[in-house]
Amino acid sequence: MRAARLALAAALAGLCLTAAEARADVFNGRIAFTSFRTEPPAGQARTGDVFTMRPDGGDLRRLTDNPADDAQSDWAPDGRDIAYRIRKPGFTTNFEVARMTASGAEQQRLAVTPDGVAASQPAWLPDRSAILFRRSAGPEAAIWWMGPFGEDPAVRYDPPGAQWYPTLSPDMETVLFATTTSATGDADRAIQALDADGTSLRTLFDVVGAYDSAPAWAPDGGRIAFESNANVDGANPDGDMEIWVMDADGAHPVQLTDNALHDEGPAWSPDGTMLAYSSGADNTHLDINVMRADGEHLRTLTDYEGRDESPDWQPIPAPDTDRRCGDAAAGGATDVRAEGVSCRRARRLAADWTAAGTASRVDGFTAETEDFGGTLRVVLTSCRDRDRLVAFLI
Repeated sequence: MRAARLALAAALAGLCLTAAEARADVFNGRIAFTSFRTEPPAGQARTGDVFTMRPDGGDLRRLTDNPADDAQSDWAPDGRDIAYRIRKPGFTTNFEVARMTASGAEQQRLAVTPDGVAASQPAWLPDRSAILFRRSAGPEAAIWWMGPFGEDPAVRYDPPGAQWYPTLSPDMETVLFATTTSATGDADRAIQALDADGTSLRTLFDVVGAYDSAPAWAPDGGRIAFESNANVDGANPDGDMEIWVMDADGAHPVQLTDNALHDEGPAWSPDGTMLAYSSGADNTHLDINVMRADGEHLRTLTDYEGRDESPDWQPIPAPDTDRRCGDAAAGGATDVRAEGVSCRRARRLAADWTAAGTASRVDGFTAETEDFGGTLRVVLTSCRDRDRLVAFLI
């Protein structure tokens, strides 16, 4: 555990030892989403752009600014980059996959598909080694993957039917997706899974005639959130889209939302305690909402008359600490954590550092900071006693 504590302590002015970054814990960072709020140039259709915001809805930032209809953002496991979908350059139909940094810099097209073919719905592998995506041509689709910069694209899984929203489990042993099961059109989907080697196709959730889609792994791999308009035991008489969760093997499905709204696209908070999702009167009038993992609504983050959709929650690596201390009493520091000092002392250190700005030292602690696209991670390490550590976001 001491090695993990040392992992996020930087060597500043030769004061502290340097070690590789730990992955022992995680902060809940910013929420990326697609919004159609930007007014297009005269004569052009309104298209989506990728935005990010704090988990409380503040500090809204627009990351993309082009007519390429940017959407379907997916945070890299280390929170430093985003994969997303763009309109295929030079075409009015079909899509490609791109990537950018957490701040929206270094935008780069990754997929290059033939005319009439689309690449969309990217999802990073948990070890960041590759990106899964949906490759489609008309009604046909399969699951492909490529390197993190678009290297060596190849079909990876091609079970019967057209697949949607592929994603690999945190332990990288199971690929999860939705499949169109209706004979014509796309009115009926099921949640399915395969072993990572492509065997053992199984259906986890499927109500005949219902649109069961957009599955998302919980960070610990134990549960799956998804959307469905199924009316099970009379719990959804309106037949509108609701948010559900179930065990990773499909057992114990539970409908979390119960309203006359259109609820879709669940995304887990990195610590697994909350879900972000889109909710509104219909699928063209949506706002981003947050609820607890048990379905208790917490807050509505956006307020736009059109469409805000497809949230995804940024994981920010955190050092291994034994206490979570809430927020600093003053100064704007959030999610304060401590090891070797009391929570009272940790909150005071966080407040003192914030008041001092970007100080390299505060009260005998050396500071390491890194900007994760608008959220600053701060790690304070005592150079007199390396067991003492405070970490927080600002």
